[in-house]
Amino acid sequence: MADDEPRPASDPSPVPDHVPDQAPAAPVPDPNPVDGTAASSTPPPYDPYAVPPPPYDPYAPPPPYYWQPPKPGTNGFAVTALVVGIVGLCFCFGFLGIIFGNIARRQIEETGQAGAGMATAGIVLGWIAVAWIVLRILLVFGVGATSDF
Repeated sequence: MADDEPRPASDPSPVPDHVPDQAPAAPVPDPNPVDGTAASSTPPPYDPYAVPPPPYDPYAPPPPYYWQPPKPGTNGFAVTALVVGIVGLCFCFGFLGIIFGNIARRQIEETGQAGAGMATAGIVLGWIAVAWIVLRILLVFGVGATSDF
């Protein structure tokens, strides 16, 4: 008797008409569903040979975001022009602030260094010092020549 043939009603065997070989499997979810929902929330399998992440150091500096070339510093002639311009107001060498300031401005345009404001301030203070010296000379010689002492 073949498995596909129906049994006669008088057959005393306790086997039902249809015996499945296996239980029906649960439906397998699609790993890439169309509606955007996740297929399952099961975690990925554990890998005992995976390399653990490095330990966290709370005192370590943060990593740089990207490399920046070092910025050029302040021009030395600009600093010198400013200092000489300030000191030249009291003494007779304010004209050096004009010279150093112009050298600094030329170098700053070529190299892109910082200090353009200091160079300009040195030039301005140098001219003020020169004007102050000329005024003092005119007052000393002008008043001295007209004085009746």
